[in-house]
Amino acid sequence: MNKIHALLFFLFFSVISNSQVILSLDDDTAYIDSIVKITKNTKSDSVKSLNSFRLSKLFLMAQNAKSSKEYLEQANRLKVKFPFLKDASIFYNASGFLAKGDMEGFEKALLDANSKLKRYRNKEAYKLRAVILQNYGIMQQRKNNENAYMKLLVNEAIPIAKKSGDYELISALNKAVAIIFMNNSEREKASEYLGQAQKYIENTSKKSPTLAESKMETYIINAENLVELKHFYDAKEILDKAYSTLEKYPESNLNDSYFYSEGIYFAKQNKHKEALVSFEKGIKSAENHQNAIALNRLKFAEYEVLFKLKNYDKAKSNLEYLIEKTPFIVDKKNYYKELSKVYNATKEFPKAYFYSNKYNVINDSLNDAKLRSEIVELEAKYKKAESERKINLLQSENEKAVLQGNNNRLNSMLFAVLSFLLFLTVLFLWIYSNYQKKLSFQKELNHKQELSALENQQKLSISNALIEGEEIERKRIARELHDGLGSMLSGLKMHLNLADRENKEINPNINGMLNDSIKELRNISQNLMPESLMKLGLEHALKDLCASHSTSETTIDFQYLIKKSTFPQHFKIMIYRIIQELLNNALKYAKASQILISCSQNKDVFYITVEDNGIGFNVKHAEKRDGMGLRNIKNRVAFLNGKLEIDSIPNKGTSTYIELKI
Repeated sequence: MNKIHALLFFLFFSVISNSQVILSLDDDTAYIDSIVKITKNTKSDSVKSLNSFRLSKLFLMAQNAKSSKEYLEQANRLKVKFPFLKDASIFYNASGFLAKGDMEGFEKALLDANSKLKRYRNKEAYKLRAVILQNYGIMQQRKNNENAYMKLLVNEAIPIAKKSGDYELISALNKAVAIIFMNNSEREKASEYLGQAQKYIENTSKKSPTLAESKMETYIINAENLVELKHFYDAKEILDKAYSTLEKYPESNLNDSYFYSEGIYFAKQNKHKEALVSFEKGIKSAENHQNAIALNRLKFAEYEVLFKLKNYDKAKSNLEYLIEKTPFIVDKKNYYKELSKVYNATKEFPKAYFYSNKYNVINDSLNDAKLRSEIVELEAKYKKAESERKINLLQSENEKAVLQGNNNRLNSMLFAVLSFLLFLTVLFLWIYSNYQKKLSFQKELNHKQELSALENQQKLSISNALIEGEEIERKRIARELHDGLGSMLSGLKMHLNLADRENKEINPNINGMLNDSIKELRNISQNLMPESLMKLGLEHALKDLCASHSTSETTIDFQYLIKKSTFPQHFKIMIYRIIQELLNNALKYAKASQILISCSQNKDVFYITVEDNGIGFNVKHAEKRDGMGLRNIKNRVAFLNGKLEIDSIPNKGTSTYIELKI
């Protein structure tokens, strides 16, 4: 009674049952004509064949059987040179089995097509396979195996459809899963899949003859489910979306299901008058389109509102119509039960008893029929199994007698041959094993020698680099002493000599020059070996380094995230030199206004992070030039078996990450 039916032909591929209704909204003639034009004008047989297969389905939807047959024949003539089209044609030609009523042949064709198309990795193959699996699932649903249908959709069809990139197809498959959940009253789960279906259909940009109809159907079904969940605000929002389109197409058969959803939206909120107006519109629309499924749903929904309003005459009329029109005995049984309720409410107890008794008779007969069917089925299976067992037993005895003589003759020959083969196998394995042992030993020895040579070469390279770095450092210190402190002291000497020759008092500027010289000396000393590093430790030395380099133009933030540390002295010096070099680079080249320096430790790994918001640089270009600053940092990191990573984007800053083994 309340079952939801997918009314849209599944992306114009799924011609499964005459009970399905082709949804209509806008005119797709222009779309079909464009495909016809492309097919006529193309010189490629493969494109012409593929489009002809598609047109055969499109004309079948448009109920033009003649054109559908012509294009199918043309596609089959042109497919022969193309393996993909030959395999795809199995599916396109499968509708011939349906025309003959051969459901089993149709299923086999679907499975065969899916198996053949697995070898292809293009989007068209993925799309076809998803549609094929959907069709096969519908066949299982027709056999009351809805669980198998669900597994096919979720585990196979939807993942394959996602590979095709066809959003309309993905939406339709999610909608199919949701309908199964709705039919089993699992509305929350249905809501998840309907949400996905709506998201995909709204993001579909590729034109198709079913896109507009599919979108409207998704809105309507989603709104119906939200009403059942009592999410009335969300349901109204989606209904309004659907109505904004449907009001332009009053003759569309999508109005059949729209007015059902709108009607139950009002009914669930006890707005009975508005609900009856919606149901009446839906009933007229369904009658115009001869849509029996939608008409029965609308009539029953209207009955439920009429019963609540105690309009028992009209309620009885609806139920009597449904009993007459429904082809399903299960639905008829439930209508008898509802009719009994109506007569009971009007105190017509004999009629109430009459219809209650009809309900019980059908219910009992259905149960008995089901039981008898199960017994007959079990008996048939038992007899079949018993017959097969006896046949197999007789065949086995005959074969055993025939084989017994052959076995006796062959046993002695086989024993001799197997013994000889076993001897050869053991001998071969023994020789091969010895050879492999020698080979493995030699490989291991060569590997150790190569590792040793590489290790010695690495150590030598690092040592040479450190010696070269020290020489450069000495030159830099000499330059600072000569250019800085040396020039200051020379100036001071000249002032003192001048004052001595002229017997003048010592110029007050001399004290300032002495102070500057002392400061310069301290700076050089600090660069050589910071006093705070030796006395107070690494954290204080780095804080002093950051503080001394901070200016009004550049702010340096320092974070030391280690509570207690006991590092070797040479390790502290290496860390200090690395950070000093990175900081000098940031100040000298980056033109940064903010610099962050962070030190942290996790077990035996020491982490250094230096980030700035400067102008950045091209890391690959800098590595090719391999300047002394970057080379010194690399050498020190390599000496401590560490890792260095530099991430820089021009005009967006630089980040340097270092890991050092303690």
